[in-house]
Amino acid sequence: MAAGVSKATSDYLFSHPDVNYFFTSLEGKNRDEVRADVDTYMNNNPIVKGELSGIRQPLVDIKNRCGDTNGDGIADTTP
Repeated sequence: MAAGVSKATSDYLFSHPDVNYFFTSLEGKNRDEVRADVDTYMNNNPIVKGELSGIRQPLVDIKNRCGDTNGDGIADTTP
Protein backbone atom coordinates (compact mmCIF):
# COMPACT_ATOMS: atom_id res chain seq x y z
CA MET A 1 0.00 0.00 0.00
CA ALA A 2 2.71 2.48 0.95
CA ALA A 3 4.54 1.77 -2.30
CA GLY A 4 1.40 2.63 -4.26
CA VAL A 5 0.94 5.89 -2.38
CA SER A 6 4.61 6.71 -2.89
CA LYS A 7 4.33 6.04 -6.64
CA ALA A 8 1.15 8.07 -6.94
CA THR A 9 2.77 10.96 -5.06
CA SER A 10 5.84 10.79 -7.29
CA ASP A 11 3.66 10.75 -10.40
CA TYR A 12 1.66 13.71 -9.11
CA LEU A 13 4.78 15.77 -8.39
CA PHE A 14 6.24 14.88 -11.79
CA SER A 15 3.08 16.03 -13.53
CA HIS A 16 2.80 19.19 -11.38
CA PRO A 17 6.24 20.84 -11.54
CA ASP A 18 5.07 23.91 -9.63
CA VAL A 19 4.05 21.75 -6.66
CA ASN A 20 7.24 19.73 -6.96
CA TYR A 21 9.26 22.96 -6.92
CA PHE A 22 7.49 24.11 -3.76
CA PHE A 23 8.29 20.88 -1.89
CA THR A 24 11.86 20.84 -3.20
CA SER A 25 12.32 24.42 -1.96
CA LEU A 26 11.73 23.24 1.62
CA GLU A 27 15.05 21.41 1.75
CA GLY A 28 17.30 22.73 4.50
CA LYS A 29 14.52 24.32 6.54
CA ASN A 30 13.81 23.17 10.07
CA ARG A 31 10.68 21.19 10.94
CA ASP A 32 8.76 24.21 12.24
CA GLU A 33 9.50 26.25 9.12
CA VAL A 34 8.49 23.35 6.87
CA ARG A 35 5.21 22.86 8.76
CA ALA A 36 4.36 26.57 8.58
CA ASP A 37 5.26 26.81 4.88
CA VAL A 38 3.30 23.67 3.98
CA ASP A 39 0.26 24.84 5.96
CA THR A 40 0.34 28.21 4.20
CA TYR A 41 0.84 26.63 0.78
CA MET A 42 -1.99 24.15 1.25
CA ASN A 43 -4.37 26.82 2.55
CA ASN A 44 -3.55 28.95 -0.50
CA ASN A 45 -3.87 25.98 -2.89
CA PRO A 46 -6.98 24.01 -1.85
CA ILE A 47 -7.08 21.97 -5.08
CA VAL A 48 -3.53 20.73 -4.52
CA LYS A 49 -4.39 20.04 -0.88
CA GLY A 50 -7.39 17.96 -1.92
CA GLU A 51 -5.50 16.05 -4.58
CA LEU A 52 -2.59 15.20 -2.29
CA SER A 53 -4.96 14.29 0.54
CA GLY A 54 -6.76 11.93 -1.82
CA ILE A 55 -3.50 10.27 -2.80
CA ARG A 56 -2.52 9.86 0.85
CA GLN A 57 -5.94 8.71 2.10
CA PRO A 58 -5.26 4.94 1.88
CA LEU A 59 -2.38 5.29 4.37
CA VAL A 60 -4.50 7.42 6.69
CA ASP A 61 -7.26 4.81 6.55
CA ILE A 62 -4.97 1.91 7.38
CA LYS A 63 -3.33 3.81 10.25
CA ASN A 64 -6.76 4.59 11.67
CA ARG A 65 -7.87 0.96 11.33
CA CYS A 66 -4.74 -0.12 13.22
CA GLY A 67 -5.39 2.38 16.01
CA ASP A 68 -2.62 4.84 15.15
CA THR A 69 -4.72 7.98 15.06
CA ASN A 70 -1.87 10.44 15.71
CA GLY A 71 0.54 9.08 13.06
CA ASP A 72 3.40 8.14 15.37
CA GLY A 73 3.46 4.50 14.25
CA ILE A 74 2.15 3.17 17.56
CA ALA A 75 -1.42 1.99 18.13
CA ASP A 76 -2.89 4.45 20.64
CA THR A 77 -6.30 2.89 21.08
CA THR A 78 -7.22 -0.45 22.53
CA PRO A 79 -9.71 -2.82 20.92
